[in-house]
Amino acid sequence: LTLTSPLDNNQTLVPLHSHDKHPEYLIYAGIVFTVLTRFYLYEFGKREWHRKAPTNLVNLALYSHLEELNQQIVIINQILVDDVNHGITSNFANSVLETVNGIKIHNIKHLGELIDKISNNEDDDYIRFAIENKRFIVISCKQAKQSEGRILKQNSIAQPRSEHLR
Repeated sequence: LTLTSPLDNNQTLVPLHSHDKHPEYLIYAGIVFTVLTRFYLYEFGKREWHRKAPTNLVNLALYSHLEELNQQIVIINQILVDDVNHGITSNFANSVLETVNGIKIHNIKHLGELIDKISNNEDDDYIRFAIENKRFIVISCKQAKQSEGRILKQNSIAQPRSEHLR
């Protein structure tokens, strides 16, 4: 009798373990996007994260399952204040990104590809991020490009993207 079983049957959308990976991030117009992970949630308290972290993120971590291969939940971690994002407040922190210019986001790599495509297309003057709860952030592509170096320098950040997204 021979039994075969997969070694990793983890179908949760927010993986329980990711010890061998550096945090993924992408900064565009001062908006810091990252992937929702358990380690991100642990920043709210290693043992109390399920009580102290934002409810929307806790629910996703506990009850969401993968719908497609390589799917990730992309969230806004913070807003690095600059003229390009004037009026975008910290209320957007810990919000889930749903679409970019109407295209559903599958993972942070997909987000980077879409941002590159849209910001390099002369027909697109603006990029529109749809956030959970029917909220939107609209950014001028031209102003975003002009602000990148300034924002990175102001915040002592070496690169606008984590290594594997460059």
